[in-house]
Amino acid sequence: MTASAIRFEPEEKEWITAFAKMNGSTFSAQVRQWTLERLEDELDARDLAQALEEDDGARISWNEAKADLGLAI
Repeated sequence: MTASAIRFEPEEKEWITAFAKMNGSTFSAQVRQWTLERLEDELDARDLAQALEEDDGARISWNEAKADLGLAI
């Protein structure tokens, strides 16, 4: 892993550290987890927006979807 510096106000760091300790984690691990979760959420939101833009409104029934996949109806 590589190290990165992020500046926090002392009160912010204390708050995050206290939260991390309550969850059996460290400051660094907690900030890393939150950052990666947020990144995933942002990418999911972008994917959803793109899918909605490309949606032509066509729908098929559940039975049609199962048949298309070769599943028993």
